[in-house]
Amino acid sequence: MAFFKFTRQELKHKSARQFKEGDTVKCGKYYIHIRYGPYDTPSLMTRISTETDLRDLYLHKWPYYIRYFVSRGLDEVPPLS
Repeated sequence: MAFFKFTRQELKHKSARQFKEGDTVKCGKYYIHIRYGPYDTPSLMTRISTETDLRDLYLHKWPYYIRYFVSRGLDEVPPLS
């Protein structure tokens, strides 16, 4: 388990698949809890919470850039410019 902190710009060049089960990624006020469960991809089990509310956000409440981060494949990660 590890903790990572990224800005929105940095998160655009990452994928949730680059992290291990149990890692936590912080971006702004959001905490992204990486979970794979029995799946090969973290997009089905990963949970999002905020600094002020530890309850999991519903999927439709996730910011679009976090949705892209969680669902992005390793081959879809844009290069750093």
